[in-house]
Formats: sequence, C-alpha cells, structure tokens
Amino acid sequence: MYRLSLVSLLLLHPAFSASAGEFQFKDGDRVALVGSTLIEREQKYGYWELALTTRHPNKTINFRNLGWSGDTVWGESRVGFDLDNPQKGFERLRDGVLAVKPTVIIVGYGTNESFAGEAELPRFKEGLNKLLDAFAPTKARIVMLSPPQLVSLPAFPATVLQNKNLGLYSEAIRGIAKDRSHCFVDLNADFSFRPGAVDREIWNSGLQLSEYGYYRYAQVLELGLGLSETKWRLDIDAANKKLDAKEVEAEATDWKPVRLTIRSLRLPTYWPHPRKLFAIVMSADLPQGQEDDQSIDLYEPERRLRIRGLPAGKHALKIDGKEVASGSAMDWEFGIQISRGTEFNQAEKLRQAIIEKNQLYFHRYRPQNETYLFGFRKYEQGQNAIEVPQFDALIEAKEKEIAKLRVPVKHVYELVPVK
Repeated sequence: MYRLSLVSLLLLHPAFSASAGEFQFKDGDRVALVGSTLIEREQKYGYWELALTTRHPNKTINFRNLGWSGDTVWGESRVGFDLDNPQKGFERLRDGVLAVKPTVIIVGYGTNESFAGEAELPRFKEGLNKLLDAFAPTKARIVMLSPPQLVSLPAFPATVLQNKNLGLYSEAIRGIAKDRSHCFVDLNADFSFRPGAVDREIWNSGLQLSEYGYYRYAQVLELGLGLSETKWRLDIDAANKKLDAKEVEAEATDWKPVRLTIRSLRLPTYWPHPRKLFAIVMSADLPQGQEDDQSIDLYEPERRLRIRGLPAGKHALKIDGKEVASGSAMDWEFGIQISRGTEFNQAEKLRQAIIEKNQLYFHRYRPQNETYLFGFRKYEQGQNAIEVPQFDALIEAKEKEIAKLRVPVKHVYELVPVK
C-alpha cells in the first residue's frame, strides 16, 4: 500500500505551484457556482462548499448553485420550451447569475463542449468569452475550473481520445483565464500524479463524479485556489507540563491525568470516507497493457495528537466524555491520528445543513412545475407562483444554521488509563 499526502502528489505535477497566490474570500461574499453536471451535482453532496465554509469560520460566505446538467456555455440545457429561440437559454443562464448579485463566480464548463473535438474549439472559446462578458456587470472575482478528465484505460480508446479533447479545452480555459486575469484551477492536477494511475471510486460509470469523487475534488479545489493544506496538531509534554499547538487553542487544566480544554481554529473538512479508494497502476515493470491492482490510500487525517511522558500502559482519549481513540504510551508518544469525535460530528451536521439549503434553493431557482407557474400554461396554476418566493425565508433560516455550525466550540480532552 502506498501512503502519500495530497500536497506531495500535487507538488509532483506542474499544474500546481506552491508559490501560487491564495484566492481571497471576503466576509459577505456571495458565491455563484455555474456550469453543467459537474456543478449541479455538487449541491447533492456539499463537500466543496463545506471545504470553503470551514476554511473561513469567521466569514459569512453564501453559496448559490446554478449548475444545470448537460449545459454548455451557450445555455443550451436552459432553453426549455423555447426551441425556436435558442438564445433564451443563454439569457436564462445570464439572468440567473445576475439575479443572485454574486461577488465571486465559479465557472465549470467545457465537458460537454469538448465532445465536438478540436474543430469546434474556436467556437467554444468565443462562447466562453461571451459568457464572461455577460457576467461583467457583477464585477465579481471569477474562478474558472478545468473539466475533469475521464477514466482512461488502453482497452477503451474512445476515452483516450476524449481525454485528449478535454485537455485541449482545459488549456483553452486556462488561456482565457490568464488573458482576463481570472483564477484558474486545474482539477486534473491531483489525478495526474503518475501516468496510468486511475482512481476507480471517484466516478459513476466513468463519466460523472461519485460522492467520493466530490470529496476528493474538494481537496484539489482548495489547493488550486492557493489555500494551503492545514494540519491540526497538538503536542503535549506531560512530564514537563508543556503544550505545542497548531490550528488549535489549548489550555491544560490537569496533568495527572492529562486534561485540557481545546478550541480548534476550524472544523475538520476531511475524514475517512466510507468508500475505499483503489487504483489501477500501470507498472513500468509489467508488459504494456497489464494491470497491477493495488490499494492506494491518499487520505491523511487532519489531526494528530502526541503526548509524551505518560505512564506505561494503555491510555484512552475521551472528548467530552466519549472515547474516540486509544493506544499505548509509546503509541501516544509517536502520535495518534484523531478522525472522529464531536468536531467531526459538527462538521457532518454542517455538511447536511448545506445540502438542505441547496435543496431549498434548487426548488426556488428551478421549481418543478415551472411551466404551469410561469410558462405558457400558467393560466392553469399561475396563481400558485406567489409560493415560490416563500422559499427565501426557509433558505435564510438555513443560512443562519450554517453560520452557527461553522464556528468551532470548546471541548474537553482527557487521557485516562485503560485497565
């Protein structure tokens, strides 16, 4: 089994630069996520929003997901019943973004357009520039994402060809972002760390990201924005009554047994995911086309607790009275990764609140019976259109819940001997 940190993998890839400037989110930012299936389905899982929310616990940053499955830079999926007037789709795309008055726009297009191949690349670039021009009145800071590449195996040459197209469209997006001084995030940086390595579990049917895929890509998004990896660390010297902390405030209230009051500077964002990660590794030692199936663990928990000077024997860590880890005195001196407990529970509650908020906004932005409420059949149920704005109060209430959940609170850590 290989065990590598995410940062180590990204530093091996030229698309990631450790010296890249950090994208600055501001208190009060309104972030619009716009794009095709990649963007729309993120609202179902909430990992990207969770990452950016926990990263800024003291800032109010509201997110609105305006993604639309199958969409393009021309708004083709948003045409609805106006098939004789394709421009309507683009207008709905533009107006939807302008309506939320964003200060930040995250743009995720290029996947669907890339199937047209290299011949249609100039048209895509023209369409993307037109879309960005349409967003200009917002004066928003813009983040442009590359389309993620597909699972590519020698046995399926079509995916190899399509990944070539995706690479061309990604470079076009990178070039436009550079010309316009926008931020560009290469979502393929992590998964290109070694030729032939393929993560099976990040995909549904090899085309769309799975829940685990969104979990993994949240880490790539953070680092692509220049948000450096943070590691919660607490080193305790029980014998000399000393503490050394990173990303956490800690105060000892007792030393025999060790008892502390701690408050993390931010909630954990990543913890062991229920879906395991496996990879197909095309080894240089094997004949071409043969696969060496190995398990690769790319996850490193965010939190390490080290305690020196404990009496010999086994000791359990309790957080707010509940045991979350145990080990020998030597284990604790080496350091034990903390991957569960009250703060992890709070982070998951936060993610669920984000998902619920996104669902409410989806019904506000795209009511299921829109044709009857606002379209050519509104003479039947148009009187019910007044109910759609009532989602606003529900969304606002959920935003308040998110604002409360994003802030870490104090907890009591206690090491107790295990008999």
